[in-house]
Amino acid sequence: MNIIFGPVASRRFGESLGVDLSPQTKQCNYDCLYCELEGKKAQDSMQEILEVDTILTAIKEALDKFKNIQSLTITANGEPTLYPNLYELMLRLEDIKGDTQTLLLTNGSLLWDLSVSRACLLFDKVKFSLDAISQEIFKKIDRPIKNISLEQILQGIYQFSADFSGELYAEILFVKGVNDDPKEVQKMARFLAPMQLKRLDIGSIDRPPAYRVNPISQESLENFEAIFKSYGIPVFLPKRITSPKKDNLELSKDEILKTLALRPMSKADIQSLWNETSIQRLLELQQQGILSLTNINGVEFFSIKNK
Repeated sequence: MNIIFGPVASRRFGESLGVDLSPQTKQCNYDCLYCELEGKKAQDSMQEILEVDTILTAIKEALDKFKNIQSLTITANGEPTLYPNLYELMLRLEDIKGDTQTLLLTNGSLLWDLSVSRACLLFDKVKFSLDAISQEIFKKIDRPIKNISLEQILQGIYQFSADFSGELYAEILFVKGVNDDPKEVQKMARFLAPMQLKRLDIGSIDRPPAYRVNPISQESLENFEAIFKSYGIPVFLPKRITSPKKDNLELSKDEILKTLALRPMSKADIQSLWNETSIQRLLELQQQGILSLTNINGVEFFSIKNK
């Protein structure tokens, strides 16, 4: 069971070590069209739950192994705020993380729930997703569990943004023909404008998605960037860069598979982060038909081959 994955070179948060709160199976209340994980029916709770001690032991061992980690990213093979022991985990994590920053990646759907929000308030940084303001578009792109209330989700995000004292980030991922209507973008901008956001990241599909959907053009992204900036929102439109040459990270085949199952990685990032032994293991897995190399917007990504 691989709870830890990475380190991963994040374009926005530096060298990050991932913590997967659902390493065995996808557990999420959304089934987003663009998800990098294999599609699976949305669920309202976790059925497989890790012990807090198990997670903390894995984190401590990883921090001892990998030095100079800038960010400890709490995520999941699904949605991390479904983890019922998140509050206890974050309280106890303070004793072992040292100066490493904690980052939560969430779809924001449960921030209205006080038991969830009190755990999220313990993070140094929280990044939530916002894919739509309109109910019809929300259901189409995020494919949530039934009877979920978008209005309640949006109210929860607003309240959390007012209560949170750390760095708050938002992210919008645009899918061609789904949530890229300029009118919807205007609604998103009006919703986000009153918040004290550290940054809004916007982008489109640049990794192999769960379903057959397409990215929007760079020109459209730049037009949307201008809309958000007109509302005074600190928006960032990332461009892929090559990571600094490291050439020292050695991963076993199991660790490679875990890392790529959670997040496909570009060929360039792998070549700059992994040592030659790890790259050779990667190529062996590709030759065995376990991994595939996919071109997305001119960038080659290694990912787990769909069965």
